[in-house]
Amino acid sequence: MTAPTGQPIVVGIDGSAESLDAVRWAARTASRRGAPLEIVHALDFSALLAGGVVPPPEEMKDVLRDRGGRSLRTAAELASAQGVPGATTRLDPGRAAHALVDASKTAALLVVGSSGKGRLTGLLAGSVASAVSAHASCDTVIVRGDAWDEAETAGRPVLAGIDGGKASSRILAVALDEAKSRHVPLVVVHAWADDPPPHEPDHPENHESVAGAGHRLLADRLGDHGTGDVEVDRVVVRSHPRRELIERSDAAQIVVLGDRGRGGFPDLLLGSTGQALLHNAACPVYLVRTA
Repeated sequence: MTAPTGQPIVVGIDGSAESLDAVRWAARTASRRGAPLEIVHALDFSALLAGGVVPPPEEMKDVLRDRGGRSLRTAAELASAQGVPGATTRLDPGRAAHALVDASKTAALLVVGSSGKGRLTGLLAGSVASAVSAHASCDTVIVRGDAWDEAETAGRPVLAGIDGGKASSRILAVALDEAKSRHVPLVVVHAWADDPPPHEPDHPENHESVAGAGHRLLADRLGDHGTGDVEVDRVVVRSHPRRELIERSDAAQIVVLGDRGRGGFPDLLLGSTGQALLHNAACPVYLVRTA
């Protein structure tokens, strides 16, 4: 077997069952792409500073190193079972967010795990997952739902949300690639929830005009790429994007969207739709780096 080459897929673990789900997902993706896999466990020694200044005893650091090493070995064995032997493993003494954001500078994709509705666990909890999603140098995936269960998710479509911004073309390109590699359909959603100005009645023809523009937008964006053998379902709906994507995520393998909203700026944090999906989607969330 030829060793994978190119930029690695990096997955962060914290010893939790949820982070092992992320390893399964990352390993299967690395296998499909023929990419190397790197598994990172952050020790976060700084959290052990007594009073914020007194360093922890070496014995305590050794305990964390041993625990982290066991977690990495378990993750590497799991990756091998998913078809990716020889994954690179790394113990990082720093904080999880810093370690993963730094690793993203040379990665093709950064993957972290999550658990339950609105709950993120361990060293990858809350602000850390948000931080890596907002500041990573590459695309990021938050593994949610039952993505670890191939039998359960097989055949489900890839779901993509676009808002018409200039990043829509790249989001569609990623979503099409995901659908092609999984041999499943792609559902592209353009949701709009703008209310009419106070002086303008909310007539049905206004809805039709906006909906028509949405259909033209999807046709133009898809025409730029060509869909090949991928079956594409175009959805234009008057609904809040986050609500529409969260509801549809129940029946999807993965949902793909941009890390910033329409007109987002490079120095802004993760967009509101991305934040909502990060904590509420029923499937993995693929955040496309658009800055």
